[in-house]
Amino acid sequence: MRALVTGAAGFVGHYLVKFLLEKGYTVCATYHRQKPQDPLFQKTDIKRVDITDKEALRSLIYEFVPDEIYHLAGLAVTIGEKPAEYYRVNFYGTLNLFEAVREAAPQARVLYVGSAAAYGPVPPEKQPIREEMPLMPINHYAASKAAAEMAACAYAAQGLHIVRARPFNHTGPGQTTDYVCSRLAKQVAEVALGRTEPVITAGNLDAARDFTDVRDVVRAYWLLLQKGRPGEAYNVCSGRAYTVREIATLLAEVAGVKVELCSDPGLQRKTDISILLGSIAKVYRETGWTPDIPFHQTLTDVLLWWQETLVQVKKPSN
Repeated sequence: MRALVTGAAGFVGHYLVKFLLEKGYTVCATYHRQKPQDPLFQKTDIKRVDITDKEALRSLIYEFVPDEIYHLAGLAVTIGEKPAEYYRVNFYGTLNLFEAVREAAPQARVLYVGSAAAYGPVPPEKQPIREEMPLMPINHYAASKAAAEMAACAYAAQGLHIVRARPFNHTGPGQTTDYVCSRLAKQVAEVALGRTEPVITAGNLDAARDFTDVRDVVRAYWLLLQKGRPGEAYNVCSGRAYTVREIATLLAEVAGVKVELCSDPGLQRKTDISILLGSIAKVYRETGWTPDIPFHQTLTDVLLWWQETLVQVKKPSN
């Protein structure tokens, strides 16, 4: 089997490429800016491709002829970009991919990876969120992902095999500090190594999110292309939400340190959502997928990764 992974240089892309290679796939991995240096990618056909370049995408698909396409490429940050850039990359880039598939590989199975952020603020009494919940995004990142989802519906109705994934929050070793679990784990690791005072800062300590280990997430993506129905949307989640406060406390317990938690207003979002909790019922019913890795183990692995990474960096002298 031949699989094309767009955005392969990203956090999830790395894990997905590893998963597919272990299953015996021939993998074409695309990146946009910096070429991945991990030896893992030496086992792939790696290409630099800008998804906003329709002709480049079409040529790549004509040349590689994939059986499966996992579309991860896009702007992943939720704030900081100009609104038009989200739509240029996340919507029009996805539209380019669908058009290229229609023209060059209409038999390919495509996984469009959206975002649970597209649900927007759902009242707690209507959670866990099921896939039938209307999409009501409240930032341009989420809106651009929702718009691309609607395009996926239209192309699926016209005969392409496109399955829509709506991942909730996910984490794991190697994630950047742009994301809360990794950011907290790094701070706790620094405290455990004696490099900083035992004070942990975060934004809204009471914001709750549904977290899944990235290693379980990529397995869900693969199963969705094997068993998911074209045009359908599937939550990829754990069905359990944790607050930022709970995550920091768990990390401190794992590290064996005591810390003080402080909320930094500068880290709080103007359009924050108090809780985002998904229903796993549909993806389990149709693919048999459930997360295997407990959240405590995920946090342990993230913390250990940061401790190993930080010990390789000398403590700055005063």
